[in-house]
Amino acid sequence: MTHASRRGFALAAALLALTLIAALVAGVFFATMEETRVGAAVAQRQLALSAAESAIEMIIADWNVREPDTTGIAQTRSSPVVGLGMPVTVYVTRFDADLYWIVADAGETAIRSEAGRRIGALVRVKTAPDGSITVDRVSERWWSELL
Repeated sequence: MTHASRRGFALAAALLALTLIAALVAGVFFATMEETRVGAAVAQRQLALSAAESAIEMIIADWNVREPDTTGIAQTRSSPVVGLGMPVTVYVTRFDADLYWIVADAGETAIRSEAGRRIGALVRVKTAPDGSITVDRVSERWWSELL
């Protein structure tokens, strides 16, 4: 092999090495950006779940104030709940004289949004002769996630 036939080999090897290094750096940047996006989405979903749970608890705690008897059987009333870090709307449907279905819709309202959460709880409301009201959750796992 003569010196003239190896001409330009170093330049080609350097360009190949540079291309490989650039591809690795781009891959690392892509993986980091994707991990950050996924982490933010998980945090947003957890915040939405906490907000939905808190909204249902607030509705149950304020049951005396909200006067649930104004809702007729098979009727639904909705109300926004503020101060939970994201928008939450709570729907209360009366199934029977003392059976209610509470649904909290938290987070994004767009269709197919991955950040929003919707949970539902079935409660039984009993009014004592003295006018006191007790709200009991129907099952052990008092809420379930709705799709």
